[in-house]
Amino acid sequence: MKLIHTADWHLGKLFYGRTLTDEQEWILKNQFLPMIDEERPDAVILAGDVYDRSVPPAEAVALFDDMVAEIVQRRKIPFLVISGNHDSAERLSFASGLLRGEGLYMCGELMKTADPVFLEDQWGTVAFVPLPFAEPAEVRMALQDDTIHDYEAAERALSAALLARVPQNCRRVAVAHAFLSGGAPSDSERPLSIGGSDQIPADIFQPYHYTALGHLHGPQKAGADNIRYSGSLLKYSFGEARQKKGVLAVDLDGQGRTGIRFVPLVPRRDVRIIQGRFADIMAAPDQGSDDFLLIRLEDEEPVIDGMARLRMKYPSVMALEALGRNNADAGTRENIPGKVTEQDLFRTFSQEFRKQDLSEKEEIYMNRLWEDILKEDNL
Repeated sequence: MKLIHTADWHLGKLFYGRTLTDEQEWILKNQFLPMIDEERPDAVILAGDVYDRSVPPAEAVALFDDMVAEIVQRRKIPFLVISGNHDSAERLSFASGLLRGEGLYMCGELMKTADPVFLEDQWGTVAFVPLPFAEPAEVRMALQDDTIHDYEAAERALSAALLARVPQNCRRVAVAHAFLSGGAPSDSERPLSIGGSDQIPADIFQPYHYTALGHLHGPQKAGADNIRYSGSLLKYSFGEARQKKGVLAVDLDGQGRTGIRFVPLVPRRDVRIIQGRFADIMAAPDQGSDDFLLIRLEDEEPVIDGMARLRMKYPSVMALEALGRNNADAGTRENIPGKVTEQDLFRTFSQEFRKQDLSEKEEIYMNRLWEDILKEDNL
């Protein structure tokens, strides 16, 4: 059985105030669907975080509806979807009982929609065990088990409860949205809890022949070769600028052995970081002028109206950082005396912005400027 494992679509995501729905639609329809046609999988798995928030915008819902129609209705491929920590499990579970008959398995609410899914191939039955994201208290109530107080206990108990419904001779695939210990997170992921208590060990998934994970945005193994994160659909932060994005194509043979390939997806606009001096950045040839960019300036002198000037060349600049000469001291702040002049405030601002004091020439220019301003005010 061939599976396509994807996760963390985050439909409706905002990136520095800009909606990414158009970019998500482009990559899904121009990269993801053609890949599906080429790979011809027996099932598609979406391991949580379908949407970026529990009440997604209408255009994000419409895009997911289009994808369901393309995968399930048009291509007749079973589509297994679980809720992640960004989703509303209740909303995602709407009409799930009816949709199962059409090949769409929406698994959100515990013990209502999170039933094992059984699919057949030439070697027999493959059982898919959905483990949607849930707080420990939710699992404790669903299973009526007062011993469940943390994420590890919750995942173990939920997995055991669902595996009890699966025949022993079945090949087993887990679909989970969780943070496994040792995984490499990205800065665009919303923490599941405070203090690391959300991290669970990989041995929870030892009973499975393959585990399709969501939550961490970088594609990676998690404790074993057959326990994998596919990563997110797109780069959702500048911390992910160097990550490769794509899906996993998983071949599951009759013995439960897996062959796993990473299939890259190339976005219409990349997410990149450019670092250097302002003049050099403006003069350099660049083919990706419409990419989403973070510009890090190394100039020692302030760059006036830098963002507007950069956007003449790079219309999708999202952020601008001034590294300055003494970047190691970034974040330090001197106490400002109780009584300060306008010049003192400007000196402090300049030092914070550039990480260096005004030069003697700059001090003279600043004092003359303030004198001219005061004279105009007194006219």
